Amino acid sequence: MRLDEFWHRRLGRPYLLAKRTDTGRGTPVVLLHGIGRSAGVWQPLVKRLQGAPFRLLAFDLLGFGDSPKPEWPSYDIDTHAQAAIASIRRQHFGQPVLLVGHSLGALVALRVAYLQPKQVKHVVLYEMPLYEGLPEKRRYKARLRIYFTFYQWVIKQNPTFGEAKKRFKERLSTKIVGAELTLETWQPFIKSLQNSIMQQTAANDIKQLQMPADVIYGSRDMLVIRGKVATIFGDDVDHITAHTIKARHRITPVTAQFLAERLEAAVQGDQPL
Repeated sequence: MRLDEFWHRRLGRPYLLAKRTDTGRGTPVVLLHGIGRSAGVWQPLVKRLQGAPFRLLAFDLLGFGDSPKPEWPSYDIDTHAQAAIASIRRQHFGQPVLLVGHSLGALVALRVAYLQPKQVKHVVLYEMPLYEGLPEKRRYKARLRIYFTFYQWVIKQNPTFGEAKKRFKERLSTKIVGAELTLETWQPFIKSLQNSIMQQTAANDIKQLQMPADVIYGSRDMLVIRGKVATIFGDDVDHITAHTIKARHRITPVTAQFLAERLEAAVQGDQPL
């Protein structure tokens, strides 16, 4: 058994994530990207917050970007969350952080906030793929069937990863999911899809939060289900503020502007329901 596997698998030591961005001074803001992507997706937000009283840190999630890509983990939500927690602790902020997640990163951010409430002041969850705990309504069930059928189809693919040899269905699935996949990231991708997104803890975690949360959905996003707070999260959800903006499943300058406003409001303690 290799030292790396012994240290992390046998002894249970979490991996440390690669820090792609560390800029600014002030309240720490930790950014976690979506599945199959890297921390580079946060550049519109980093650019928008230049000069603001924030220290911005964007990490590559485990299995993606410059972070370690071990083959043996299940890449379930706790695997991702423990790596994020260890990486945040390593920064020695001395104060709780503002935690921002997109897509899979939103599920990870939510889990981190649930497991370590003293380390997190506020969470901003953008395009969170919440697939459990939904109301028993036909439209929700129909959307879930479509999503899971598509995800199962993606998981069964055997990508070539040769740009000139890419098959049509490979190009199509990559375009829809918006992933930056390589031979190294394929296994982390499909395992994260199966064990963090298709099987998830978000419905329970969000109701147990001890800090405010902004849940933001895009009206043009076809990969997540959005709805009224009371309908999806229940009636006793004063800590959750839901928003819908005109956006797809990506971080654009318009998205960055809205996320920046939520972070600024969180620092000021301005959280209107």
